[in-house]
Amino acid sequence: MELTFRKATSDDLEDIVRIYDKSHDAEEAGLTTTGWKRGIYPVRSVAEASLARGDMYVAELTDDEHPEPWIIATGVINQIQVDVYADCDWIYRGPDEDVSVLHTLAVDPDARGKGAGPAFVRFWEGLAAEQGCSILRIDTNALNKRARNMYAKLGYIESGIVPTVFNGLKNVDLVMMEKFIGTDIQRRLREMQDAEYADFQMALIPGKEHECAIGVRTPQLRGFAKELYRASQKGGDAARRELEEFMGTLPHKYFDEMQLHAFVISEIKDFDTCIAEVERFLPYIDNWATCDQLSPKTFKKHRHELLTYIGRWLGSEHTYTVRFGILMLMQHFLDEDFDISYMDRIAEIRSDEYYINMMIAWYFATALAKQPGPALAVLEEQRLAKWTHNKAIQKAIESRRITDEQKSYLRTLKIR
Repeated sequence: MELTFRKATSDDLEDIVRIYDKSHDAEEAGLTTTGWKRGIYPVRSVAEASLARGDMYVAELTDDEHPEPWIIATGVINQIQVDVYADCDWIYRGPDEDVSVLHTLAVDPDARGKGAGPAFVRFWEGLAAEQGCSILRIDTNALNKRARNMYAKLGYIESGIVPTVFNGLKNVDLVMMEKFIGTDIQRRLREMQDAEYADFQMALIPGKEHECAIGVRTPQLRGFAKELYRASQKGGDAARRELEEFMGTLPHKYFDEMQLHAFVISEIKDFDTCIAEVERFLPYIDNWATCDQLSPKTFKKHRHELLTYIGRWLGSEHTYTVRFGILMLMQHFLDEDFDISYMDRIAEIRSDEYYINMMIAWYFATALAKQPGPALAVLEEQRLAKWTHNKAIQKAIESRRITDEQKSYLRTLKIR
């Protein structure tokens, strides 16, 4: 017996409708309980719409009894989550592009017992993985115990039962099921999930939807990054390949993955390897939190080599690359390696980007504590844009590293 799967074509329409009709026959005869009803759902128009979208798939059986391929199962695979899905408290949250959905899985009643249902689900899982989806969602009528048992055996979790009118069927208790099929690293992140913390995180980052965060706390991410890096260095080929695969996937879909990526880079000891990873990562950073968490330890030992890269980053057109360049000057060149030319370079930057200007203000607020003379001169000469100038003074006044006397003088320097 050979079972194969493929995308359906218009030539398969009658075979698909035949399976629908035979399923209704079995339902009406009391041989099965799907909750489907003839003339309501599923019907020919369901198959026609799916074929038009290009998301209908079929399973074909070839065996001794049927030497010619025989279509024995059909299902719709796409990323369309029907409205009622919004009423479910899903365990695995994620952006829509990370979710794959299987709809209207129907098996020819005459082919039951041949494993077509489970095989179709495994085919869907493989297709979803190829498409980069790690969250699988499916629903079924609560009356359909056969389907619920099958999905449970395949590792699907029942996440909720929602009363609804579904595809024209009234008084349906719709069982919502899901499964996570991501990488081991993604699975580990899910195991550390704190949903409330995810909401808190995303509230601090404009433009980020809460579905983009798993909700792993920073200390756990740092610890996981160290574990992954050490394992890749000493744990053998499998651990190395796992981390290489993770680091080679950019951009990541989840904020927590981006944070983890930044923390792993920060662990890399070889400067050339580290700087290459930083340069590859920077264009994908899209928020201040990930930018500010990227702080490679090896940079402390290679400040001279780092300056060349900082100069290039400051001239970038990418907001967070510029911000990162300023951050590196603040972290590594405001103490014994300070040079006034570095401060002059930052004072010359003009941008309409809030997160660049905020970093400039942060730099000068820090410089007022570490290099007060040169930093104060920049403010006295009003060499910064008005908003940045005043924000630097505000942040310095809020700092405990600035004396009360200095704070009083800084207040006189505000641009009205």
